[in-house]
Amino acid sequence: MWDKVKQLIGTAAPMVGTLIGGPAGGAVGGLVASALGVENTAAAIEAELRANPEALLKIKQLESDERIRLQELMFQHAKLESEERKLAITQQAATMQAEMASSDPFVRRWRPTWGYTLCLSWALMFFGLFFVMTFQPQEAANVVNAIVALTPLISVALAVLGVNIHKRSLDKQITAGVKPVGVLGGMRQAVKGG
Repeated sequence: MWDKVKQLIGTAAPMVGTLIGGPAGGAVGGLVASALGVENTAAAIEAELRANPEALLKIKQLESDERIRLQELMFQHAKLESEERKLAITQQAATMQAEMASSDPFVRRWRPTWGYTLCLSWALMFFGLFFVMTFQPQEAANVVNAIVALTPLISVALAVLGVNIHKRSLDKQITAGVKPVGVLGGMRQAVKGG
C-alpha cells in the first residue's frame, strides 16, 4: 500500500517519497498525514493525494520546511539499509563456511552429485530417443518434440552445472592459497605465458 503512496509523492518530494513506508516511515507518514489533515494510514494519504491536486504542493512545502529533519532521517534510513546488507553478507559467509566445514559427505559433494545426475538424465533421454527411433520410428517425431520442449529446463540445469564447476574451481584455488584470477586475469596470464 505504501508503494503507491511512494510513487505518487516521489517525483514532487523525493526525500519524503524515499522515506515514507520504510524504517523511518512512521515518523514521515505522521508528518505527511498531519500536513494533509488525514489519518496516518497509507489508504487515507493515497486517497487524499488522488482527490486533492494541491496535496502534492503541501507535501513539497513540508519537505522544504522539514529539510534538516528529513535529511537526518535519510541518513538513518541509509544506515539501517547498510546494516541490513552487512548482516545478510555475514550470514551468507557463515553459511558457506559451515557448508565447507561440514563433515556430512552430501553437503561437500552436492555439486558433483548435480553433475552426475544431469549426465545420467541426458544419457537416459538420448537412450530413450535411440530406443524409439530403432523400435518405434513412427513415434520418433513426438519424442524429438518432447526433448525440444525440455530445452529450457536443460539449459537451466546446464547453467547451474557451469556455475557449480566454476565455484568449485574457485574453492580449490582458495583452499590451495591461490588468489582466484577470474576470466580476464586468466586470459592475461595466458597471453603473457605465465
